[in-house]
Amino acid sequence: MRHRIRRLAAFICCICILVPALFVTANGAENTGAVNKKDVIRLGYAESEEYGSFTQLLLDISKKLIDEGSIDPKLLLKYGNADFEVKFREGDTLALWNAMCDANRPVGRYQLTRDAFFNFDEMDESEYPAVVNRDDVDIMLSMGTVSGVYLAEHEETNKYMNMYSGDPIGSGIVKSETERTNINGFATVDTTPYIRQIDTGYKFLKFKKLGVVYEDSEEAYSYSAIDVIEQKAKEYGFEVVYEYVDEPVGSGDYDRYYSELKEAYRSLADQGIDCLYITIASIDYEDKMQELLDNAIIPAGIMTLAQDAFMPLPYGALFGVTINDCNETAAHVFSQIRAYAEEGVPFEELDMICETTPRIGVNYTTAKKIGFKVGFENLQMVDRVFR
Repeated sequence: MRHRIRRLAAFICCICILVPALFVTANGAENTGAVNKKDVIRLGYAESEEYGSFTQLLLDISKKLIDEGSIDPKLLLKYGNADFEVKFREGDTLALWNAMCDANRPVGRYQLTRDAFFNFDEMDESEYPAVVNRDDVDIMLSMGTVSGVYLAEHEETNKYMNMYSGDPIGSGIVKSETERTNINGFATVDTTPYIRQIDTGYKFLKFKKLGVVYEDSEEAYSYSAIDVIEQKAKEYGFEVVYEYVDEPVGSGDYDRYYSELKEAYRSLADQGIDCLYITIASIDYEDKMQELLDNAIIPAGIMTLAQDAFMPLPYGALFGVTINDCNETAAHVFSQIRAYAEEGVPFEELDMICETTPRIGVNYTTAKKIGFKVGFENLQMVDRVFR
């Protein structure tokens, strides 16, 4: 998991002579941040790492591009039923991007730039500059905190729209729900997703001692929402116990990582937790989640609350609450792109607030294993049941 806009008034046209760079779009039009309504908008993509929700959000954005007419509907012959939040494999995002590029319609208003695909997790730091200030991109779609922070600190030419950052304000991608850190930036901002998640999890599971494993770093502290956990612990009166495990560095480090995770889970079980909060981390859910839980958590009858929404639920986690709805986020982001590209709204005036509807999921098989009774009243609130 290693995995920032000054506003300029349109009427000060005389300053354009002195600072023209601030008024030049990626297509060369001098204006106040709005584009010529006839311009083609070229899109690139940069993600912090491979992550199923990033890919699903990209797919949902592609569906908006299909509805708009810039991408051929043939893309859906392969991807129409894909659910990357439940089933995701390494390389899926790049494959989807290439398929989207193949489905580009030459007359489309929005064009995908095939070579403008970047995964920061697979790049050396010396390669990062290739992501920014490109002459073949107008808007860079950014997923995750790492990519958003880098763009906010280094992108001077093109626009960028960051999505799915755990804390875009705290990480410095934007200053607030309405303030940018530079004139090119945008981030979807929802200040309460983890609050909603912990609130719902607590009311549903009624835990008294919550166990949390995360990497002891500033970045992991942010994306693991430790500040929210501490806030809610004081509010509700439950205890929190922590264990720290370093995220893997390269493919050869996963044996160490999973071994230490097992030790951390067992230590938490020995300390008497009644619920484990599975923070977003480098766990391969499909191959390792059930094994990790079967080692100490499930035999001890310990409940599990997944920070990563539904993704760990098919593989043994008990309970999940979505913090983001990819379809709703895609609709919001694309509506803002169209407002900028087609309605002439200055980029720095686009609406960054994006709150989505939370959904609840439960693994019924795990509930039976640990003796957790969902109850009819709670079951009525559940959106998805996994077995």
